[in-house]
Amino acid sequence: MKSGDLVIRRPDDGTDEAGIATVCLVEDTRAVVEWSDGQRTEIPLPAPSDVEVAPVGSLRHRSLRDVDALQREFAESPVSILVALLGERGGTASLGELRRWTRELKLAGEYDSPWWAGVAKELDTDPRLTKVRGGKQWRLLDPAPEHADDEAPAQAEPLSTGATESPMTSLAAEPDETERAVVPLDEQVSLAPALPGDQTEETGGQHADTHEPPEADLPLPSEVRDQYEAALRRQEAVAEELRTERDRLRLRIADLQVERERSEEQAGFLRQQLADVSSALVEANRRAEALVGKVQRREEELRHVRQGGRAVSQSQLRQARMDGLRVLAAVLAEVADHVVHTTDTDGSGAADALYRRALTQAAAANVTDIGVTGEETGFDPARHRFTTAGSAERVVVERPGFAWQSGTPQEVVLEPALVRDADQ
Repeated sequence: MKSGDLVIRRPDDGTDEAGIATVCLVEDTRAVVEWSDGQRTEIPLPAPSDVEVAPVGSLRHRSLRDVDALQREFAESPVSILVALLGERGGTASLGELRRWTRELKLAGEYDSPWWAGVAKELDTDPRLTKVRGGKQWRLLDPAPEHADDEAPAQAEPLSTGATESPMTSLAAEPDETERAVVPLDEQVSLAPALPGDQTEETGGQHADTHEPPEADLPLPSEVRDQYEAALRRQEAVAEELRTERDRLRLRIADLQVERERSEEQAGFLRQQLADVSSALVEANRRAEALVGKVQRREEELRHVRQGGRAVSQSQLRQARMDGLRVLAAVLAEVADHVVHTTDTDGSGAADALYRRALTQAAAANVTDIGVTGEETGFDPARHRFTTAGSAERVVVERPGFAWQSGTPQEVVLEPALVRDADQ
């Protein structure tokens, strides 16, 4: 598993609605994936059995990313897609298995049996495949080893007279972008064996292309020449497919490089934003904790006053408590304002969590919030205050306010909510 791969997980309820995620980070024992809804989770490595991984560049990956483009490519060159599918699914398959695999990739649902029969004939003549198990299955041949310039990548089909196979070269674009020269047909006659019974010997794994030519060039029989021409056409078709695949891969690599550079630039910007927001949250948290500590000390002082000084009137104690609660309301208003103007770039919700924690601490002192940011409500002059001069029956809360539930039906507004006209 590597970054960019797709992860497919089926739900436990038995439905076909699969979840698809993109691998963002791979470590020794875990991988971080991002689902289509933007949520990121971790999966252990090795991946569980209920998780399917589609590597980058595979047909499964391409089907999930851009199935329309893959369908067009399959319609234009079905043999190339089927050969690639054989390579990804074990190298051996029957026609029924190929049809089932293409249906799974949503490629060939509309093609009928006569169309598949034509494709089967093309697979029979493809040089990359061979028939096995009584002709019921195709097997992908192993890639030919790298040859030197003096070696021939293709051999003519053996003759019934026992003649040795003649080397012939064809233009074939290899994955490492090397090319081999095509020998014209009229020049192949001089490279062919002189006589059917005169075997060409090879030493050390090299073709004997340095033998002296025969004294008299004999023309090739027409059937041998046809075999050479058919082999040459097959090699040219393979070379053209490889060139097309090479050009497609080059364009894909260029697009991925541009996307990677753009992603790296965006990631750097987001990292800087995250650092700034984290610093602001740490500072706000520190100030909130300091102010909450101050409120708690004031509460402690009030308790000492109540215990040691019975001469202090109830009104004075209430006023002192109100002063402490107003300090707490000012802290909560500052934190709420910070939450409104702060955006978490990593989706962690740290600012909102800080505000919720402060509200929980304030609830212990019977302090509750007035309104929620963005809420539309009727204007209450005792609980609301306009951000600018004005009046309206319906208002929208810009910043929540706070009130103290003193234990009586009438609440005490510590900090009115800031509102604006709902029609603005």
